[in-house]
Amino acid sequence: MKSQRLLECLLLLQGARRQTAGSLADRLGVSVRTIYRDVDALSAAGVPVYMERGPLGGVILSDDYRRALAQFTGDELQALFASTAGPMADIGIVSQPAALQKLAGALPTAQRLAAERGRERLLLDHNKWYRGEQPTELLGALRAAVADERVLRMRYRDRTGSVTERVVEPLGLVAKAGIWYVVARDVAAADYRSFRAQRIVEAATTGERFARPAGFDLDAYWRSSVTFMERQPNETYDVTFRVRAEAYDRLNAAWGATIADDDEPGFARVSVRFPARDAAVFQTIALGEAVASMDPDDLREAVVARAHETLARFARA
Repeated sequence: MKSQRLLECLLLLQGARRQTAGSLADRLGVSVRTIYRDVDALSAAGVPVYMERGPLGGVILSDDYRRALAQFTGDELQALFASTAGPMADIGIVSQPAALQKLAGALPTAQRLAAERGRERLLLDHNKWYRGEQPTELLGALRAAVADERVLRMRYRDRTGSVTERVVEPLGLVAKAGIWYVVARDVAAADYRSFRAQRIVEAATTGERFARPAGFDLDAYWRSSVTFMERQPNETYDVTFRVRAEAYDRLNAAWGATIADDDEPGFARVSVRFPARDAAVFQTIALGEAVASMDPDDLREAVVARAHETLARFARA
């Protein structure tokens, strides 16, 4: 795309003040005539780049503009260039290393070496243990719908397993601990909601476009939503399970489980926050023999009582 090529051209000029149009064309895989047009486009956008003719001429970027990259501190470089095992690849953004390499090429030698050391010594992994398979194809479609402001019709499975059809206006994507959510305006309810991507059964654009609400701030909405959820301790029921490792994906996909520790091979201790004890009872029975133990004790008692009721009902039948 032209915008990406213009950025790459600018980064190349950051690395070397004067470059010939021919060398830029070779590195960007375009014609010299295209480079001339790109220089005109950058100049029209306010970037201080110009052409000089003659044997020592070429495409030149103003020294004042080039010095901007030299202002990075060591900590800023380490934060920017730290290796990441993040969720961006889930939505089709896989070019971060290539983008950072281009940016590093524009740094002075000392800072470029500092950036390389940062990547070798610091790794940020934002994903949870056993987070389950992410719906990458769906996430790519959601990302496109958000970017193009396209109305979505989707079938969504809630925590109880019920599937409903909804028409939504997708406003943004959020990854929390490697789990993706789409923030959208539910047309029927006329309010904003967060939908976990793994629970979307299917989704397709309707062909209709929507106008993004003026002043909507994705970051502010999400922070407010998280704060609200964390202030509801009396409306939730926390459980710690010791389960077979293969059961974790089922728990995580339905409820967003958190690994506490792996106490022995083949088992994991996980924490789950349920909206109510009844939901925890239902899930515990569904897991069956995959559950080795559970806490608190009243959950065990409730599961046993429910099992006796079920056996008695079927025995009478």
